[in-house]
Amino acid sequence: MDLGGTVSGLGDSLQNLNFPASKDDVISNLQDNNAPQEAIDQIRNAGEETFNSADEVTQKVQGNQ
Repeated sequence: MDLGGTVSGLGDSLQNLNFPASKDDVISNLQDNNAPQEAIDQIRNAGEETFNSADEVTQKVQGNQ
C-alpha cells in the first residue's frame, strides 16, 4: 500500500492535537480532519495506546516502528 501522500498530509491533520495523546484521541482527530482511512486503520491497529508526538504517529503510519 502506498501511503506516501497520506503521510505527507498527516502533519496538518495533527497540528491541533496536544501530545501525549491517546490512540482514541489521535483517531478522532484524524477522522475530524478527513485523513485517509488507510492512516486511521494503521493507528487503530497499532500496539501503542499513547502517542508522544505527531512524528511518532507519522512513523507508525509509515510502518517504521
